[in-house]
Amino acid sequence: MRALTFAVVLLSLFCGGVSHAGWDTISPVLPEKDDSHVTGVPVGGDRIDGDTIAEAWVVTSLPFTDTVLNTCTFNDDYDEVCPYTGSTSPDVVYAFAPDGDMLLVCDLCMSGYDTKIYIYEDLEGNLIACDDDGCGSPGYESFIYNVPLSAGHVYYIVVDGYGGDCGSYILNLTDGFHCYLECPDDAILEGEPICYDGYDDQFNSGCSTNIFQDVFPCDGEPITMCGTGGVYYFGSSLYRDTDWFQLVTSAPDVVSWTVESNLWFSFYFLDGTETCASIGFVGSHEAEPCVPYTFSNVQLSYPGTYWLWASASDWDLGMYPCDGTIYVWTLTGFTGQATPIEESTWGTIKSMFR
Repeated sequence: MRALTFAVVLLSLFCGGVSHAGWDTISPVLPEKDDSHVTGVPVGGDRIDGDTIAEAWVVTSLPFTDTVLNTCTFNDDYDEVCPYTGSTSPDVVYAFAPDGDMLLVCDLCMSGYDTKIYIYEDLEGNLIACDDDGCGSPGYESFIYNVPLSAGHVYYIVVDGYGGDCGSYILNLTDGFHCYLECPDDAILEGEPICYDGYDDQFNSGCSTNIFQDVFPCDGEPITMCGTGGVYYFGSSLYRDTDWFQLVTSAPDVVSWTVESNLWFSFYFLDGTETCASIGFVGSHEAEPCVPYTFSNVQLSYPGTYWLWASASDWDLGMYPCDGTIYVWTLTGFTGQATPIEESTWGTIKSMFR
């Protein structure tokens, strides 16, 4: 997805299958298998099926799941940095040649050790995607989302590990979600710079910096905002670009908030009348890609400060690129029934700050 560039806007101015026994026929032609390698020989012996690109198991169709292997019986042939170096873990290789252009999702989240996964196009070293901890803690398994693949190429998917870790794994390969979202012509652009590794978020990062982006509704008329998000490294930690939009009311009101994003995204309607130390949850929703959701008939029952919060649903560097994560929301005022405040814990609230 192409990068989106936003100008700063002052809001106050706006009112399958697999072969484990040998090669299946796919096009283009894959490297010839070396028949001198012995199937079933453990680490330290001769090569075995699936051990290298030359012995890669062929994935013939999607969706595909493989649960029969343990990487500890293989050799250490490859390694890529994403972002950790020096892995000595054994690895297993799969080959896939798509019939047409597509997006690929690689999921190791149900595996039994600290995994790593990466993809080569056509030959070793031509790296197009890599992930170590995309599934998050506690298992630190790997996940790659929506990798663009092109017809006429062979892709080698390498199941590896962090450090010297090895073990049993479950590999799921699926066709990615094709979802494209554009800023509406009448939208206000959020104006925040596209995030990047080392980005110091001093824009609308809310309770972590006490910087909020004011929104001024105009007599209940709809206001549409288009913003960006993403996940990035700051120091040695992963951070999300969290966006906090502030509503200040002088009288009770009833509003509607419709949200949409091109990736899995979290949206919260928050009561900030007692400051960041005691945030009330008016409502929350994890939005599916390109599926609009509306917080309907939300009653702001007393004057004060309310926040609209938007962020990637997880700290997944591969799934939420800074140059390809976009969301749109529309706020409308109207009369309706109240929505009760939800209770939450300080731990849940604190996790929203980065």
